[in-house]
Amino acid sequence: MTVHVPDTLTIDYSEKYIMSIRLRPGGLSFSGYAPSEAESFFYREVEFDRAVPFLSSLQEFFFANECLSWAYKRVHVVSVSAGYTIVPRSFFREEEKGRLLDFNFAVPSPFCRSQSLAGEEAELVYPMDEDVYKFCSRSLSRPFFSHYLVPLLDLWKKRSRSVAARQMYVVVEKGRMDVACYASGGGLLFVNTFPISRADDRMYYILYVWKEVGLDPREDQLLLSGEPRLTADLGDSLRMYLRHVQPMEIPSEAYLWGTEVAKAPLDVISLFVCES
Repeated sequence: MTVHVPDTLTIDYSEKYIMSIRLRPGGLSFSGYAPSEAESFFYREVEFDRAVPFLSSLQEFFFANECLSWAYKRVHVVSVSAGYTIVPRSFFREEEKGRLLDFNFAVPSPFCRSQSLAGEEAELVYPMDEDVYKFCSRSLSRPFFSHYLVPLLDLWKKRSRSVAARQMYVVVEKGRMDVACYASGGGLLFVNTFPISRADDRMYYILYVWKEVGLDPREDQLLLSGEPRLTADLGDSLRMYLRHVQPMEIPSEAYLWGTEVAKAPLDVISLFVCES
């Protein structure tokens, strides 16, 4: 599981790079760019053998790629987990975050982390494998841990502040769909992640949330992103019910990073945009 990185990424040059290791079920992605260098962005996807414990595959991957242990400008470890909960800050207690998370899910989480949402009086609490956390903590140079949804919410909030209409943002991936709604001016109205087993479920959840939040099918906007083969047909179907359905464009500044930015998930792009 060796990752081939750009020739420019050498041990002497690495401190210019901001890196991201995105941990997801069944594998990870490894990406980075140097803010001072145009066309420096790269993105690599790695699949693990699901018959092997995730931690064992992660350790093997680290040992096979010495570049992961280099000193970088910053290193982010992004956790892709649908089992999160958002807690108003007035109710949040660090020592109680595990109980708050377990209250919403049938399977208890022995270890969890929390992260503040920018511009919101709320904390996002999410589960993480404790052994994976400890391994990344000691194997990487001063890593910053994050949930994949946090940079997305940050980016969407900033964008929603600049439009008069209310907006729904949808990210479609295989087996999962993220939905967030914002009032005009950037107030978060709704956020949830839905497990998807059938294509029809996407339409159902989107239109149900749209109705429950009270969005206007003639005036408000729906912005789609995610896997192109999944979003294209979904967008066409949604236009039968909603007037303003459009793809969410990659932030314009990201195009300066290089052509490989188009391969990366939107949450990784958002992470680097919010970092710069």
